[in-house]
Amino acid sequence: MTPSTISSDKIAALRALLSEVPAASSYAPTSEALNRAKELDEKKIVEVLSHFLSMPQATMTLANPVLYNANVKCGDDDVTLAIRSYSVRGIIAEHEIVSGELSAPGLIFAGLFGRRAQTMEDGTREEDVLCAWIQREFEGALHSTEEDGLLVQVARFVHQYPGSGPELALQFFVAKRRAELSVKGVGDHGVNTDRAPNSLLDEMVSEHMHSVAVGCVSMYCNHELRRNAELTAEALVESARTFITGELAQGKTAFEVCYSCLLGRSATPVESNILERMGMIQMHHGSAGSNMVARFLASLHCNSVLEFFAACQTTLDSKRHFGAIHDMTELIRRLEKAPEDKHVDMIRQEVLTGGLPTFGHPHISAAGRGGTIQQDPRAAVYLSPVLDAIDNGDLQPTGKQVKRLALIQRIYRTALVEGIVKPGKEGSEPLRLTPNTDFGAWTVQEILGIHDNDRTFLTYVYRAFGWMMDAREQLQLKIIRPVIAADPSIVPKPDGVDIIPNVVTKLHNRLAAEAPAFGKQ
Repeated sequence: MTPSTISSDKIAALRALLSEVPAASSYAPTSEALNRAKELDEKKIVEVLSHFLSMPQATMTLANPVLYNANVKCGDDDVTLAIRSYSVRGIIAEHEIVSGELSAPGLIFAGLFGRRAQTMEDGTREEDVLCAWIQREFEGALHSTEEDGLLVQVARFVHQYPGSGPELALQFFVAKRRAELSVKGVGDHGVNTDRAPNSLLDEMVSEHMHSVAVGCVSMYCNHELRRNAELTAEALVESARTFITGELAQGKTAFEVCYSCLLGRSATPVESNILERMGMIQMHHGSAGSNMVARFLASLHCNSVLEFFAACQTTLDSKRHFGAIHDMTELIRRLEKAPEDKHVDMIRQEVLTGGLPTFGHPHISAAGRGGTIQQDPRAAVYLSPVLDAIDNGDLQPTGKQVKRLALIQRIYRTALVEGIVKPGKEGSEPLRLTPNTDFGAWTVQEILGIHDNDRTFLTYVYRAFGWMMDAREQLQLKIIRPVIAADPSIVPKPDGVDIIPNVVTKLHNRLAAEAPAFGKQ
């Protein structure tokens, strides 16, 4: 397994890129208001505003206000879904990802450097330079002439601790790598403003792709052990090496190798497209707990890049953040064991006790009794290519999946289409809940057959690039606990582009119908 090389011209372009840092935001409404209050001699207003002068806006990297409305039917009722949709740095709109106009490296480039990738004078595309760099770091982590190289170590770890999720292997090898670097006299440089931005970004990408490689080997080896628990450690090592080498020999990117390792087999182009879209959309959104940890650590000058990623990943996999995915699995299992005539009552009880997983949202009005409810579009965005693949015959859920997807549809119809009326309040409007991002993530991965233990790893692969964006922004301007909303100008207007409301409406209509939503139509 020989790592990719980067040509000399791309190395020069890469060095120039690494030193490029997005401009800090000039948006300062508090300062402007304070100056105006001084002009008007409003002493009390000046005093109050002075307390907030050092608090910048939430972030220039992302904002997700309501941009669209979709009018749908919930039984006989007309309901307006107020759709929140995001933009990255005000230059990449969500619909560009959905329409396929943007590649994963193109999105990452915009987030890291604050501008769209361009074609240089010699014809070299900047996103190709970024892609080659990511690829080199991924393959370099797996390449070793030593018998105890990373792939061998991870395979043996999984053999010793079978069934462990990729996050456990990741955390173990992060700690091990720090110890090994310390023994070699390589100290932690940390995340701080004393470092040159090119050095920090270089280390971040390198260490992240090292961890991605660990996760990939871990997932594939667990797949192999589930297929044959009698495999020896040596056979497991050889199987992982053969599989990953074969994937790279086909010219697959690091991201595409991840998709194959998630599935435990070579991913088809259709499956890769589904997973890539989901990963890109999950790359960065500001309310996520892991992003807040990234900002906090960067603001306080984290001692180690490795620990920066490990801490954020731990938060990502926690009960608070990805617990909804695991909770949905548990709810489905309980429904599977219960008589069918009890399903609706069980779902309603989950809503009434505030415990229905993958529905509602702590930071947006994703529940209500009126005719308008806010909608996170990501579930529909993830599922749109899945529905297309089913209709085209490229995917065909079978057996247990069909039954589980019927339960998913029943949950949707109960929580949103029919709504919930509390006992004794039969005359009032029903409470309706809209699904959140985890609803789509759970359903996509269920259809693709991704193992329960592996269902947070794809987000880690992409979200870490969002953490890098957070770190670079924090080093320019601390934004922990901000009180000022993001600059409105960073949110592109829809301008008649209906891609996002269309995919939301399409998913709703299929799930709201009595016919199986995930059957070929």
